Amino acid sequence: MIYQHRLVVSRNGRLDARNQAFSQGSLAALDAHGSQLIGAWEVWIGPDPQASVWQLRQFESMAAWERHQDSVRADADNNEARRASLFPNVDFCDTAILRPADGMPALPATWPSVPGAAATQAGVFEQRTIWLRPDTARAHHRFYREELLPALQDSNSQVHALFDTLIGPGTTNAGSHRSIELRRFPDMAAWQRWHSRILSDPALRRLTRETWRAHVERMDTVLLRPTDYSLIR
Repeated sequence: MIYQHRLVVSRNGRLDARNQAFSQGSLAALDAHGSQLIGAWEVWIGPDPQASVWQLRQFESMAAWERHQDSVRADADNNEARRASLFPNVDFCDTAILRPADGMPALPATWPSVPGAAATQAGVFEQRTIWLRPDTARAHHRFYREELLPALQDSNSQVHALFDTLIGPGTTNAGSHRSIELRRFPDMAAWQRWHSRILSDPALRRLTRETWRAHVERMDTVLLRPTDYSLIR
């Protein structure tokens, strides 16, 4: 599987209008072209809070993504509808293509419908964009799998995925040096307990602030809340 990871920014109080236009029109039309939007989260804390959405769309392969793009471009009626109702509420979009990092568990291949997903209690998601020095992803991921994940795992958090960037920022001929971690918490209180545990435990504090950060060039973090149409909640 590969994933289209997209940031959509709607400033000046237009995010709700954008979400409504997307969920009531564009979402079904885009899914009908051969892929599925599995995640959509509003930025709660981070750049452009309450004015931006991160989306994750799933494809079987790069070839499937290319077919989807060709099919969407050829859909004149849907494109005209998006120009009329969706695009006036959007300021900016940025897209990358991701794939699961080596050795990380895969996301499910099939997902419930939106009404089925809506029955699931929505959590709080922490998305970390991890920038690595070129050609160091293999060493970082080995440390991440073997040392960091076991130490940080508890009932307050669940790592949904660690992705590498296939196309987009942080890619070179040697591969990806930009990874995306998506971690879910039941609620904000659980996120606070999880971070408090790290800060209060000297060994965990050293692991995250010294040992892990020695592998990382830069890290950007946002807190996200699922939209009503997100399947990952």
